[in-house]
Amino acid sequence: MTTSSFRLGCCIALVALLPGCMRGYAAAPAEPPAVPRGMALRSETGGGVLEALAQRPGAIRPGTPYAAIARAVLEGEGFHAASELRVAWLRGEAEELSWLPDLGPDLSLAALRRMSDEAQAQPQRFDTPRKQAERDLALAGIDGAALALAEEANAQVFEAISRHLDAEEARARADVYEAGYRDLAALDWPLAQAGVPAELERLRAQVSRVRDGRRAALETAGAARAELAAMGDSRLGGVEGLGGLRDLVAPSPLALMQARVEDRARLARDRRAANALLDGLDLRRSPEELAALEEAAGFDGEGSEPGDWSPPEGEPRWTQAAVAAAEREIGNTARELEALRAAHPETERRRASAAASAVQATRLFRSGLLPAGQALGPVLNALDAQETELSQRFALARAELRMAYLRGTLVPGSEL
Repeated sequence: MTTSSFRLGCCIALVALLPGCMRGYAAAPAEPPAVPRGMALRSETGGGVLEALAQRPGAIRPGTPYAAIARAVLEGEGFHAASELRVAWLRGEAEELSWLPDLGPDLSLAALRRMSDEAQAQPQRFDTPRKQAERDLALAGIDGAALALAEEANAQVFEAISRHLDAEEARARADVYEAGYRDLAALDWPLAQAGVPAELERLRAQVSRVRDGRRAALETAGAARAELAAMGDSRLGGVEGLGGLRDLVAPSPLALMQARVEDRARLARDRRAANALLDGLDLRRSPEELAALEEAAGFDGEGSEPGDWSPPEGEPRWTQAAVAAAEREIGNTARELEALRAAHPETERRRASAAASAVQATRLFRSGLLPAGQALGPVLNALDAQETELSQRFALARAELRMAYLRGTLVPGSEL
């Protein structure tokens, strides 16, 4: 904490305690507020994280390969291990703050909601400014754990589907190369007999490229399948095909929600540190002693009326930076996605046209109506068009996947 933040926290604590100090000299003490100030602040600015996560929609369509992968990941050991680490961290925080809610071995949104309700259901445990700050810090920790759970689930599903796309693209590329190799190899002997060295050299260079490309693609597919199986279980290695994603616009990116929760936690830590110096202070002090305490805390007397202080207006600077970064990344992905969607129909049309021309040229060559040298051009054009369309199709699938991940909608709240 910086010096200025500490001085501000001390100032806040003194402002909150001054009315209590003055009641020590008054004839009739005022009634304590029904709701602690910290609780009121949370209800105004911090509530709704668990509810928003529980209602968060899912972009993966049921019954698709993506859905099978997501289910296997969430049931796998990797996700449970991350959940157990989060539970251990929460228990450590609970022991430090002495609120010790019950928490089972498995972390879920329902378990975190019970913890949050328990922390808020016992206001008598938070009857001092320091304890109120600790309660707010604990609640921010619960919200942060829920967001971390959602982010971990989205990240693991994103990684698994990304590896699946790597495997599917490599498998499809190997199929393209295998078909291309057969078409090109059939032209080798006729071109050699025709005595056209330049065309024969061009053909054999392409045959070598396609043969090496197929071997590399099969290796890539195997490695991706092995990585995918390691993320969940053996089911992941056998999933094939692309899945469907709904183009959902979530209420708020997970990064933005996390930034806001961390700002709330930072504010609670500052308040706890400031009040730790004054909590339990004997309020029957002379005006001179109170003035000395104010001076030690850096309080200059301005804004000393109760209620003058309120949380800073607007988003803190740290949150603004996080929001800007998240929006920038989503915006860049959205533009990439729009460009790919606009370009793909034309790429597919060119692929289909080139494939039709290659089929016709091959038929004429086999009928003896077209020399091998003239059939080579359409076959190579078809191969290039297939490779281009394949790359663009999977780039589009990856952009759609990344957009869903950035919006935090790969895993619905109902599955957390």
